Amino acid sequence: MSGRDIRAKLGSMRLNKWGFSVNYKWIEGFRYEGSPQFTGRVPTYDQLDAQINKYFPKLHTTFKVGASNILNKKNFQVYGGPRIGRLAYFSILVELDKKTN
Repeated sequence: MSGRDIRAKLGSMRLNKWGFSVNYKWIEGFRYEGSPQFTGRVPTYDQLDAQINKYFPKLHTTFKVGASNILNKKNFQVYGGPRIGRLAYFSILVELDKKTN
C-alpha cells in the first residue's frame, strides 16, 4: 500500500506533498543449494517494510525515512548465512532536470 502527494489537515496545520509506503512480504521456506557445507533448508519467514517521504517543490528534493523488517523479526535468507534484522535508512533524492510549474 502506498500513497503520494498526500494533502491533509491536522487542526490548524496543513500537510502537503507527503507520501508513504507499507509493504508486507511472506517468503515460503525453500532448499538453498550452495557449496556442500552450505546446503540446507531456509525456513518460511515474513517481514514488514515502511517508509514516509516529504517532497519540497522549490528544492526539487524528496526526503525519505524508512525501515525494512520494521518489526525486527530476525531471519536468514541463505543457509549458513547470518540472521538479518531491521535495516533503517534515510535518503535524499534531488531531481536536477525537474521543470518548475
